[in-house]
Amino acid sequence: MFEKAVVKMVKESGIFYGAVFIVALITGTVSHFLLAGLAWVGSFRDSHAYLLYFLPILGVLTAYIYQNYGKGADKGNNLIIESIQKEALVPVRMGFFTFIFTILSHLFGASVGREGSAVQIGGVVSNKLGLQLKLNKKNRKLLIHAGISAGFASIFGTPLAGAFFGMEMAYIGKIERNALLACFTAAYVGNFTALIWGTSHSHYHIEELTSITPRFILVFIVASIAFGLAGRLFAYLTHSFKKFYRQALPHFLIRAFVTGAIVVILMLLLQGEKYEGLSLWMIKDAFLGLASVKQALFKLLFTSLSLGAGFQGGEVTPLFDIGSALGSGIATSFELSPSLFAAIGMICVFGCAANAPLTTIMLG
Repeated sequence: MFEKAVVKMVKESGIFYGAVFIVALITGTVSHFLLAGLAWVGSFRDSHAYLLYFLPILGVLTAYIYQNYGKGADKGNNLIIESIQKEALVPVRMGFFTFIFTILSHLFGASVGREGSAVQIGGVVSNKLGLQLKLNKKNRKLLIHAGISAGFASIFGTPLAGAFFGMEMAYIGKIERNALLACFTAAYVGNFTALIWGTSHSHYHIEELTSITPRFILVFIVASIAFGLAGRLFAYLTHSFKKFYRQALPHFLIRAFVTGAIVVILMLLLQGEKYEGLSLWMIKDAFLGLASVKQALFKLLFTSLSLGAGFQGGEVTPLFDIGSALGSGIATSFELSPSLFAAIGMICVFGCAANAPLTTIMLG
């Protein structure tokens, strides 16, 4: 009996970790092509400014497809979380929809990120594979955690942070420690897969460390409070816009068109076209001391409006933009190291908005 139990356990573990490798390989591959696609459409959009005018039409198309064919896919990351907590079914089409509409959202100028798609694709693959292999409830749950880790790690090139994000994303104030080995394996394999395909990630360096003085500590505390408030404001605005739009515009197609038009009009009125897409220039400028608090607020507004309108992509990269610009602007005002505060702001605003403190530490 004991030998049979050991053989069964070894067999189940082998199948489970084989599934983890498959999920990581697929997710890392998809992340590579997603990043390549975003780079191409971003460059194309920059040379064809008129594409922004078609954003409301994309909003209508997105709403129509998700409403009629999504089967709950419009919940995005929340559906992945529900699949962990409540064993909610995740349709395979969700992976295709989020990939396609993330590319289109960036093409037509929505101010959105990219990690949402990678995380959702990792969740879709792990859900489907777990059911196909008839894994037990516990292992299916752990496999979904691993898929999330593979998506985050491969899209940003941060396997350590990705491992913790997979354990932390579905909860507030705790992590799924049982998923530790699976998440670490998936994160590093997923990231390695993307690199093998030829993915290159941006790297940012702290050029100057400021001496620890009472003045530095005071500015640091003020900046930290500002980072927390920015993260809270981002979450509040995004949620409030969604809620207000649903109440004011009950018909989903009219709502999609109007909310998309609001993004376009405000971008044109406020000369905010440079905040379309990922806006990675903000992070580069922040580390050079060229970013400002005003830029951070503009990016926060346009991203909240875009996500509130239902455009696909994610929020992490915009949060990096917001945090780095905010930190750099504060540091420059007090003649402190902009790259140091840009780095701190970059991770802290993300951590506050995402409720992921351990991931934030590892990301740093």
